[in-house]
Amino acid sequence: MTIIKIGRVMNAVAYGLTDVGSYNVNTALCIRQYRRALFVLGGYLHQGITLVKAIKGRYLTEPGFEALRLIALDSEHKKARDYVKKIRNFTAFHLDEYDETTRQTLLRLKPTTYPFMAGDDNTAGTFYFEFADYIDLAFLVDTFADGRSFEETSEDILQSIMDLAYKFLTACHEFLHALYTKSKISEHLYK
Repeated sequence: MTIIKIGRVMNAVAYGLTDVGSYNVNTALCIRQYRRALFVLGGYLHQGITLVKAIKGRYLTEPGFEALRLIALDSEHKKARDYVKKIRNFTAFHLDEYDETTRQTLLRLKPTTYPFMAGDDNTAGTFYFEFADYIDLAFLVDTFADGRSFEETSEDILQSIMDLAYKFLTACHEFLHALYTKSKISEHLYK
């Protein structure tokens, strides 16, 4: 069962990484896809870390689990874990149906000109309601800035997601390989 669960989370995180990397951000459609893919990737990472924490008791002493243990529990990755948890809980999969973030974020915005909406042509699927994603990102920046600028904080959040995703996927692969080896499952698979 653990092999299947780790395989599932690897599929989700790899999907998110592929989706993020699939777009050259030169059209409204591509910018929308790229930015939403980053939020989805953050959400999947949080779910993956939650899974790792749920199975840790059984594998804590296994050398193949060490990299995942560090990602899920070590203080080195706490900031990135905090980012993806907030992303999962407020921007990736929950769209503020209870008005928990949008109103407060709008109240804190400084008066200026903000990007609102764009489209590549008149086709319905090429629109990008950029202001909505800006509000989501502003919520995250407000939460984590701690004196840093909007640009510095948002870049740190996005880079932390990408770094964590690669580390997490690599750690999952190492653990999966250790599970394959220990269980001798390869003896039962067709070659």
